[in-house]
Amino acid sequence: MAEKPSVTIIWPGLATVMQEINQSLVPEALQKLFKKANFTVSDNSFEHELIQLFSTNMLSGPDLPTAQLRNPGQLSLCADPCYLHADRDRLLLFPITDLTMEEGTQLRESIQPLLNDFDAQLVPNDLNHWSIWLETMPDINLTAMSSLIGKSVASALPKGAEQNDWLRLSNEIQMVLFEHPVNQQRQSAGKLPVNSLWFWGKADWQPQANTWQQLYGDAALLKSLASATSTSLQPMTEWKSENTMTGQQLLVFPELDLQSNWPQRLEQNTTQHILPLLRKLRRYQIRQLRLIIPQHGQYVWRCWDVWKPW
Repeated sequence: MAEKPSVTIIWPGLATVMQEINQSLVPEALQKLFKKANFTVSDNSFEHELIQLFSTNMLSGPDLPTAQLRNPGQLSLCADPCYLHADRDRLLLFPITDLTMEEGTQLRESIQPLLNDFDAQLVPNDLNHWSIWLETMPDINLTAMSSLIGKSVASALPKGAEQNDWLRLSNEIQMVLFEHPVNQQRQSAGKLPVNSLWFWGKADWQPQANTWQQLYGDAALLKSLASATSTSLQPMTEWKSENTMTGQQLLVFPELDLQSNWPQRLEQNTTQHILPLLRKLRRYQIRQLRLIIPQHGQYVWRCWDVWKPW
C-alpha cells in the first residue's frame, strides 16, 4: 500500500506574531492546534530552513549556498546592497528592499572599478539582490546576510587567508558610497542609504532531488531550488484543499507583512490552508502536517495528535 502523503508548510514572518506579547492575536483555532503539536525550537532563517529541505546533508556553518542558487554554473558570491547603522560601538545590518533600477545602475557603475583588481564583475539578480561573478573563488569564510538582519556584524566579517583584501575592498566600497548622489537623494526622501555591500553565499550545497512531489509558492528562492532539483512548482494560488495529494508536498506561504493588514492574512491562511489540512489529518487522508516558522521553530502533527482532548 502506498504511503499516505505528508504536508510541510513554511510561514516566514510569523515568528514576530509568536512572541508572547502578540500571541493573543493568533486565531484561537491555531492556538489550540499548537498545544497538540510536537514542537522543536529553532532560530534558523527562512533561507536556511528552505534550502535545508532540498539538501542531502545538514547545513552547517554561518553561511548559505545562495550564490550557487542565484547564478547556476557561474563562480560567484552574493554582494547585496545594505545599510550598516552605527549604534554606539556596533554596526547593525539592514537590507535594502526599495532600490529602483536607475539607482542600482548608478551605484554598481561607481563600485565596479574597485572590483577590477579582483577580476570580478558586479551584476544584478534583481533590483535589491546583486552578485559578483569571479574567475577564482577567494579563500575566505563568510556569513549569510539573512542571519544578520538587525544584528551586529562584528563577528561576521570575512575571515581566512584573503580576509585583509576583502576587508579593504569593503572599506573602499563604503567610502565610494558615503556621499554618493543616489544616497543623498534617498536620504532626502527619507529612505535608507546604501552604504555597503554584504558578501556572502559561498557555502557548499549538495541538492537532494525527488524529495518533493508537489511544490506551491512564489518565493524567488523556492523557484531557484525547484529549478536546481528539477521539481515542478506551482504558484500558491493554485493550491486547493480538495487537490489530490501525493508523496511529500511543500507549501511556502508569502511572508507575513507586519506593515499591512497582517491579522487578516493570518486568519485567512489559517482558515483556507491549515484547518482544511487538519481535517484531512483527522481523517487520515494525510499522515503528517508540519509547520516551520523561521526564527521560531517547527510544529509537527500526526493523526493521533489532533485527537488529543486538550
